[in-house]
Amino acid sequence: MKELSDAFNQEIVNALRDKYLLVSDPAPDVARLRIAITGLKKSKPGVSAVASVIPIGIGISLIRKGVTGSYSGGGNTAAEFMALDSMTNEVIVVAVDERSAGYTERFTTLGAAKGAFKLWAERIRKFMDDTQAAK
Repeated sequence: MKELSDAFNQEIVNALRDKYLLVSDPAPDVARLRIAITGLKKSKPGVSAVASVIPIGIGISLIRKGVTGSYSGGGNTAAEFMALDSMTNEVIVVAVDERSAGYTERFTTLGAAKGAFKLWAERIRKFMDDTQAAK
């Protein structure tokens, strides 16, 4: 789990560092992010490979994608997010999301998680940019 936590942290740093100063102490106009990975299902690359090569596997995988939102052998990741004012601990925003592995992400065990981390880091950046623009 530490590997995943570090990977998520790095995605957030990569998304924010060119525009935002990252600090560890409370200060005015500083948000504290709390993030919890609340669900993790690893992809099964072997199942994904078979479901992508054998015609019946392709059909089953596509039907499963249409019904459940995820491909055969694909993993998923869920997380909860909270941004707080670092001085008052007032909640600014909360969010919950779950992501299933995309077509190519399911061919690695943690592809779904790493893809979700990148997407969520980009969304955090967009939220911060939009909040700054509204001021």
